[in-house]
This record gives sequence, structure tokens and C-alpha cells, in this order.
Amino acid sequence: MPLVLLGILLVTGAVAMFAQALLGDPVPRVSKSRRLGTAVSTEPLWRVVYRTLVNGVDSLLKSRGWAPFRASELEMADIKKPLGVVVTWVVGCACAAFMLGTVVGGSVFTGALLAAIVPVGAKLVLRIRAGRRRKKFANQLDNTLRIIASALRAGQSLQIAFNSVAADSAPPMSEEITRIINENRLGRDLVEAMTASADRMDSEDFLWFAEAVEVQRDSGGNLNDIIDTVAATIRGRTEIREKVRAYASEGKASCYVLMGLPVGLAIIYSVMNPGYLNPMFQSTIGRLLLVVSCILYTISWFWMRAIIAMDRALNGPPLRWWERWLHL
Repeated sequence: MPLVLLGILLVTGAVAMFAQALLGDPVPRVSKSRRLGTAVSTEPLWRVVYRTLVNGVDSLLKSRGWAPFRASELEMADIKKPLGVVVTWVVGCACAAFMLGTVVGGSVFTGALLAAIVPVGAKLVLRIRAGRRRKKFANQLDNTLRIIASALRAGQSLQIAFNSVAADSAPPMSEEITRIINENRLGRDLVEAMTASADRMDSEDFLWFAEAVEVQRDSGGNLNDIIDTVAATIRGRTEIREKVRAYASEGKASCYVLMGLPVGLAIIYSVMNPGYLNPMFQSTIGRLLLVVSCILYTISWFWMRAIIAMDRALNGPPLRWWERWLHL
């Protein structure tokens, strides 16, 4: 009997302790900062190295007075990072490409070729992003002029209409209009700010709008009617431009296929038969042929680009002499 009573007491105590653990008030815990004391948190080593590299590259660029990427290029490509960060990333990618080409390709020449492609590719990416941003700006212009015309009919001023556009529109239109407003607040003439934005975005339609505002300001008249006329003209030009792009889409697709065919075949041959292209990179004649092929490849790219750029020939920046000759 004493053993039975002792067992009952132990079981009852265990059940009570378990219930207390589940249903009782939580025990206050000491915060991690108090347990760790007042030790200063150390910065990771990779972040220290990265910041040192960026500062070094930035100091080198400032001392040399040379910038591989202009601030306008980064701005048009919608890249918010500083120049030192961008150059550090490009140099790092070039070094990685050099090591990859040297190890995988088995030749320093292959690594040097891949490393040289990286900055060219970075420039190309910036141009593509800038072109897309300009194209999006041009597509937003019609709706923007409609909003401005509606605000003017409601009795608002042009500056207030610009504020409405900056608040309601999507980038890049909102960013450009906001820049125009800020420059005007700092004392720059509104028409000059609009003209600078048109030049920056390479938009002849927005330049027309700026000239229309200047004419109305100098000679008077109903700005609503002027904006409606400009908007109708822009819609007609946009329709013609889209038709030309649709007609030239087949030529652009053929251009992309022809330009991607040599690269695709080289990759396929390298995968199916490793070492098949080694003479192109290891022998003197192969390297010479490779350099000549790259030169001809680049010339053919510009040639086909000039032929299929019908929208630029009809409505865009002036054609260069060789582009005019190719269009003849």
C-alpha cells in the first residue's frame, strides 16, 4: 500500500507539472542583446571587401576623369546605382568570364575574348533599356495630353495639370513630368524644361507639345484646342509608326535568326563533340579566322539593322551616311 500511494502521488505531481507547463504563465525571457552584452556587431567580410572595391574604383575614376558609362546613359536605362558600383559589377563579371573561358575553354585567348564581350554587352544592355524606356514614354504621351487637356478644360493651370499627370501616371512619364516640375520650381523656364525632356527622351512628339505651349504663351489662343490638335497628330503618327513596325517585324525576326545561327551552331557543336572547335582557339590561323569572322559578324549586324530600321528612316533621328546609302 505505501508503494501504491507513492506511485499515485508521483503521477499526480507529474500531471500537475505538465499542466503548469502548458497552461501556466510564460516565464519572462532575457533579450538576446542583454545576454550578448554590449559587443559591437561585426560587418561581414564580403561586405567590407565589396565596399572597399567600390570605393577604390570610384576614386580611380575620379582621379582619371574618365567614365566608361555616362550618367545620362545610366539615367536613361533607369539604373539608380552609382557609377562606381556599375563599373565594379562590370569588371567583376569580366574577370569571372575570363576565368571561365580560361578554365572551360582551355585557352587564355578564349578567356580574353569572353572578358572583352562583357563591357560590350553592358553597353548593349544600357542601350536596350534606354530604348524601351523611350518607347514606353512615347506610348504614354497620347493619354498624358488627354489628361492635360481635361485638366485645362476644368479651369486648372498648366502647372497644376502637370502635377496631376506626375501623380497619376506611371514611369517613365511620371518621372519626366516630375523633373520638369522641379526644374520649373528652381527657376528654369517651363518650355525650356519641356524641350530638354524631349531631347533627353528623343521624342519629337513631346517637342511639338513644348513648341505648342511656347506659341500659345507668346501669341495667345486656346491651349485646349492646340493640345487636342497636337494629340490627334501624335495619334496619327503613332498609328503609322506601329504599322511600319509590323511590316518590318518579319525582317527583324530574320535578322535575329541569322545573327543567332552561328552562335547556336557553335554551342551545339561544342556540346555534341567537345574539342571540335579547339583549332579555332588554339592555332594561329584559327584565331585569325575567328577575329575576321567577328569583324564580318559585326558588319553584317549593322548592315541588317540599317536595312530593317524603317521606322527610324521614316520618323526618328537623322540617318547616318552609310544608313542612307543602304536604304538607297
